[in-house]
Amino acid sequence: MLLKPWDYVQRSLPLLRWSRKYSADKAICDLVGGITIGLTLIPQVLANASLAGLDPQYGLYSSLCGGIIYLLFGNVAELTIAPTALLSLLTYSYTKHLSFGNVSGAILLCFLAGCVELMCGILHLGFLVDFVSTPVVGGFTSAGALLIASAQMKNLFGLKYQAEQFVDTWKKIFTHIKEVQLMDTVLGLSCCGTLLSMRKLRDYGIPPLAGKKSTSKNVSAARKIIWFVAVARNAVVVISCAAMAFILDNAGKRPFSLTTEVPSGWPNVSLPPFSIQKGNTTLGFVEMVSELGTGILVVPFITIITNITIAKAFSQETVLDASQEIVAVGVCNIIGSFFSSYPVNASFARAAVGGASGVRTPVAGIYMGNEALMVFLAFTLLTPYFTYIPRPTLAAVIICAVVFMVKVTMVKKIWSVNKLDLIPFLTTFLSCLILGLELGILIGILAESIKLLYIVARPKVLVETKTTPSDKHYIRITPTSSILFPSVEHVREKIISHHHELGDNYDIVVLDFHRVNKMDFTSAMCLGALVKEFKKMGKIIVLLRVKDGLVTTMRKVIDSDVAVYKSEKELNDYFSSKHNALLTTQISAHNGVLEDHLDITTQL
Repeated sequence: MLLKPWDYVQRSLPLLRWSRKYSADKAICDLVGGITIGLTLIPQVLANASLAGLDPQYGLYSSLCGGIIYLLFGNVAELTIAPTALLSLLTYSYTKHLSFGNVSGAILLCFLAGCVELMCGILHLGFLVDFVSTPVVGGFTSAGALLIASAQMKNLFGLKYQAEQFVDTWKKIFTHIKEVQLMDTVLGLSCCGTLLSMRKLRDYGIPPLAGKKSTSKNVSAARKIIWFVAVARNAVVVISCAAMAFILDNAGKRPFSLTTEVPSGWPNVSLPPFSIQKGNTTLGFVEMVSELGTGILVVPFITIITNITIAKAFSQETVLDASQEIVAVGVCNIIGSFFSSYPVNASFARAAVGGASGVRTPVAGIYMGNEALMVFLAFTLLTPYFTYIPRPTLAAVIICAVVFMVKVTMVKKIWSVNKLDLIPFLTTFLSCLILGLELGILIGILAESIKLLYIVARPKVLVETKTTPSDKHYIRITPTSSILFPSVEHVREKIISHHHELGDNYDIVVLDFHRVNKMDFTSAMCLGALVKEFKKMGKIIVLLRVKDGLVTTMRKVIDSDVAVYKSEKELNDYFSSKHNALLTTQISAHNGVLEDHLDITTQL
């Protein structure tokens, strides 16, 4: 159905739809959410930038535009578009060996990924994400979390080495184990313990706005403070460690490895680098894109999957427009590349903090103002102090953020629900660890596709011996799903083999098709040949509960004298009539025998 012009504008710019109902109550909720997410965001993006192989300021650059753009194009209140650990790791894997530099490569990758995402959204390709199963996403996320945590081990223990893959990383860790820096290790492990303890502390707190919904009139202010401190734990730990390092440095001591100096000021607003001057030659756009390789497809693919998965999790009360979410993140990356951003997307952790903080609109009004103000302060007043942030502290922030992305509970659920789904999960997980994330996700999707093809090609066939109300015995064969050309030979062999095992003593075979919704030409012809085989064996074939759309198809490939019945009652009536006809035939045959006997007696 075609949309009216104004409806199309509102769909493309959701801000126009919900802003008319914006109220002071929502503004207060967004204010609290903005402060909370801002305290969580800044230390995370600084750490993620180093994970991407970039200087810390690029984490701030990348978090500048996402919120404002998503405000215009996004639908889900809890989502915040900024650097994430997973995309940072992907960015590093595709830009670390570029001849024109990793910074220019990351910015160009951001622009190209945004273009691909925008095109997918415009073409309404959001439905394609439905073909990537939850086990595949879970395996990918779990492997990515382990890769990220492993990559940070050298900063956690103060080691210096270069490693590429997961196995190589751990080999290097054990090879350089004697070079562990004691103070870095103590600080890093202490930060990990503190962060994990403060995360647990959140269970004993109450979100600041929960008092309005609580049945109790006296909600403890202390519990609200506990909750706020717990969700802002990254900022608390980073600020505390930076302050300690600052004091020690002024005292002439530097026991920890510190972050490199972060330049202050706003990023230069310019076009992404479409060409690079290298000595006397110019590296053109085509050459730069070829060096990025599959990254321009893998990065947007992972971004789309992640964003839609998170958006679905936080849009339970409304129908999610997946294509619009893809458009939103695509525009965020395109415009962000003009501000020296590398690829960004939503974060489940930040979304959870926003939801618990009570945000009501997509980073609206005051909420966006607070986050932008905090980023502005980071750009101007705070950057001289970023150099005092210890590397082990940032490593601890990353490790404690990603460790809960390992889907241990998902494995338990898959085992209890459908063990076959463990195949794509484990295939994706192991492939990502051994071969890398980009190749691992493709192998995982391939494994899932093979599993689906196997299920389609090998449907179950139920074979039962039944008795009618008139005590007539027959064999009933029930395919459990649609019969298409990959599966028809399997179904035919199953029917014949089961018939030989159970049905040789039965004259009537009932093919129950109530679970068969579709049938193509190949399967129809094969089933027609099967019916003919049964008739040659002297069997009576009955088709039961065939869908209306398939009756015509079956009639064209099966002889017209084969009975087709729509219900159990019609089948029982058929058996009753057959039983009566059989009795009549037997009586007639018996009377004929008696008459012949009398004739012989008379002749004698």
